[in-house]
Amino acid sequence: MDSIRTHKLLNYMRGTYKVLENEWQKNAKEIGLTQAEQHVMWIVYTETEVTITRISEVGLWDVSTVMQVLKRLKDKGFVVIDKKASDRRISYVRLTEAGLTKIDASTKYSYSVGEYIDEYRERSAEHAAFLDDLYQFQLEFNKHFHGSEFVNWIEKQKERDM
Repeated sequence: MDSIRTHKLLNYMRGTYKVLENEWQKNAKEIGLTQAEQHVMWIVYTETEVTITRISEVGLWDVSTVMQVLKRLKDKGFVVIDKKASDRRISYVRLTEAGLTKIDASTKYSYSVGEYIDEYRERSAEHAAFLDDLYQFQLEFNKHFHGSEFVNWIEKQKERDM
C-alpha cells in the first residue's frame, strides 16, 4: 500500500475511533462515570473473579491506571476489593449492589455506531460480507498487536448475555 493510502486509512480509522470514543464518553458521563470507570465496571461484571492484573490486560491499561480507576470506583461505592483467605497476595474486584445498578443503567443507551453498522449490513449482501471481512481483519489486527488472550476475552464476551 502506498504511503498516501496508508495515511488516509489511518486517519479514517482514527475518525471512526473518535466517534465511538465520544459517544461512549458521553453515555458514561450521563450516568456519572468516566469512560474508563464504565469500562472497568463492565470488565468486572463480565468476569467471574477478576484480579487487578486481569483488568489491566483486557482493558489495555497499565496496572497503575487500573489502580487509580478502582480507587475512584471504590470511593464511589461501586466496587469492593477483597483478598482470598487462601492467598492474601492477590486482590479480587467485584461490583457492589450500587455497581450492579450502574451497570444496568449503562445498558439503557443505544450507540449510533452500532445502529449505523446494522443499517449498513442490511443494505446489501456485499455490505454484509464486507463487514464480516472487516470483523475478521479487526480480530487478526488485535491478535497481532494485543495477543491471543485479548482476542479470546473479546470472543468470550459475545457468548454472554450483556
